[in-house]
Amino acid sequence: MNTVMTLIAALIVIIIHIWLCYRSPKFWYLGGIIPLLWIGVLVFLFFNGKIIFGEDWKIIIFPTLIFFLFWIQGHQTAKKKEIDKMKAQDM
Repeated sequence: MNTVMTLIAALIVIIIHIWLCYRSPKFWYLGGIIPLLWIGVLVFLFFNGKIIFGEDWKIIIFPTLIFFLFWIQGHQTAKKKEIDKMKAQDM
């Protein structure tokens, strides 16, 4: 039961993160909320001795990269959509 709740929570966080990443380029910072919270949680856990980098490097590196890659991809897509919209108005 605990594993199911963890997976549901992770899925909800990922969906919210993707939704925030694809907002207008005017709100580029919204996609950075989840990665910054994630880094904050990692720092908190590291200083409380719950994470040891040598043993837990996969849990630290991969989700962080995924969050930042979603943010970059979403920002680029939103920026391209905005440029296409401006080009359509110019015609």
